[in-house]
Amino acid sequence: MLARPALGRSPITHKYQQGQLLLLGGSTAYGGSILLSALAARCTGVGMLVVAVPQSLKPLVLMRVPDAIVVGCPETPTGAIAHLPETLDLTRFSAIACGPGLTPEAVGVVETVLRAGRSLVLDADALNILAKFTPWPLPNSTILTPHYGEFRRLFPDLVAAGGDRLDQVTAAAARSNAVVVLKGARTAIASSKGDLWINPESTPALARGGSGDVLTGLIGGLLAQQEALTAACCGVWWHAQAGLQAEQQATSLGVYPEHLIAHLLPTLQAALTSCV
Repeated sequence: MLARPALGRSPITHKYQQGQLLLLGGSTAYGGSILLSALAARCTGVGMLVVAVPQSLKPLVLMRVPDAIVVGCPETPTGAIAHLPETLDLTRFSAIACGPGLTPEAVGVVETVLRAGRSLVLDADALNILAKFTPWPLPNSTILTPHYGEFRRLFPDLVAAGGDRLDQVTAAAARSNAVVVLKGARTAIASSKGDLWINPESTPALARGGSGDVLTGLIGGLLAQQEALTAACCGVWWHAQAGLQAEQQATSLGVYPEHLIAHLLPTLQAALTSCV
């Protein structure tokens, strides 16, 4: 069973002591994904949020997330990020979350992120791009968040060998030296040290496009403030609990992502109150 997140701050802290997160993603074809991640990330209380998107998406993200620093990147002819601006110093960030809406075209972006040596969350097309690399140059404190299709592309031999998905995710974490979050009805979280956690409570209402983008933002914001396994476990728990709360006001046929995001802070407040 996953532990509830325990959050607290010194009364004399400031924003630069509460983590700095860089979110990377978005494209003309998938403009909403990175926006959902950004809206979720700011719910974590991360001190500084920077969102890097194709230049054409910058006004949209800035309008919806005015508290973020939004960086417009050069675009490919199809509207993906061509490369990151030279003025964007990746070493300043506590964590980088990369992938939502990125498209498989942005190979150079993923290569740049992997070289930065920062704590990472890799999701969506960042995982599909990573699957093409051999070997994987993953820095320490990396979190991979695949659904089973992406997991199959990343670890084809583990899937081909069959066996229990818990054995597969444990082996994948050991091989990649990363925390692996295998999303599903009972999301499993494994660390390279052999830790294995299962989220016992969730809802099929989260089986809807955009739910994973919300999770990426949550885990990214938490990773900027704490170590990888804790960030992954707390993010999965928080995401599922908000889904359960949102479902009570909607239907099991699906909770749309912005409804899910609207329940993040009330869900956390209720959990913290119950612990007092």
